[in-house]
Amino acid sequence: MELDKLFELAERFLEGIIPLEEIEKFPESSPERVPFKGVFRRSALLISGDRPRHLRKAFLRPADVLIFNLEDGVAEKSKAFARILLRKFLLNVPFDGLKEVVIRINPLDSEYSWEDMFLIFPTIPHAVRLSKVKSYRDVVALDGALTAFEKAHGLPSGTVKIHLSIETASAIESLEKILTSSPRVTVAYLGILDLFADLDISQDRIYPSSPLSVHVKSKFALTCRSLRVVPIAPAYQNHEDLKGFEKEALEDRELGFEGKMCISVRQVEIANKVFSPSQEEIEEAKEIVRLYEEALKEGKGGITYKGRFIDQPIYRDALNKLKALED
Repeated sequence: MELDKLFELAERFLEGIIPLEEIEKFPESSPERVPFKGVFRRSALLISGDRPRHLRKAFLRPADVLIFNLEDGVAEKSKAFARILLRKFLLNVPFDGLKEVVIRINPLDSEYSWEDMFLIFPTIPHAVRLSKVKSYRDVVALDGALTAFEKAHGLPSGTVKIHLSIETASAIESLEKILTSSPRVTVAYLGILDLFADLDISQDRIYPSSPLSVHVKSKFALTCRSLRVVPIAPAYQNHEDLKGFEKEALEDRELGFEGKMCISVRQVEIANKVFSPSQEEIEEAKEIVRLYEEALKEGKGGITYKGRFIDQPIYRDALNKLKALED
């Protein structure tokens, strides 16, 4: 009921009936914060912080990751409203740990970033997503701000993780250094539209199986995985073209991504299907692990399974699939 009152106030503000100060007076609480314990990050749904109707249904959506947006997509004149509304909303909602709650703040060199951090950190999201990263210094600065916040509020170090938007030429050039600049970094998103714009490459070069897109995506995913950072594939802008979205998502999975950015609920449902292991894959992994471990006990170095020679790398791959389901 409290949230209904908040959204009613937000709608009245948007209609020009009340000032923003009326929303600033809305009460805040200290709701439960369970750390993210999900198995997958198959779908990352972008939700605008200035849309009361979208916020109202956010936690009912089937996405693994909810990204509340304060950056691109929120007009300059709406940023203060989005910031306050999102703060009041999240400070009245418990996190059960089944969905990862992420807040996408403005770039550190923008006029909005410090206000974002000052008002949003107290909501204690699972992660803060930094937009338009240019160098490792951006990550170090955000890490320092989070460390100071956690100390001041008696939170364990590393409570709030860092997600990164890689969408500039300088970031893609120094990707490894950026991803290793803070132990808080757990997820990276490839913003290929902004990246290509920064590189003066036509957006027409972005389509499924485009040689250039495939090269950029595969290199990004491989670098992330080698550093134990989860790579999330770019958004598909035509939200009406679900067949095109699925085709691109299938290719993204083959290139090594663990999930995909989504801009609609219908995209979320497809991403969850594409990036989930099938029951057949799970059963096969169980069988490979069982047979290989039996072979090891018998002093054998490998086995043959369905015509394939199974050795250590394939055994480890099967273990990884099962471990993901257990975590």
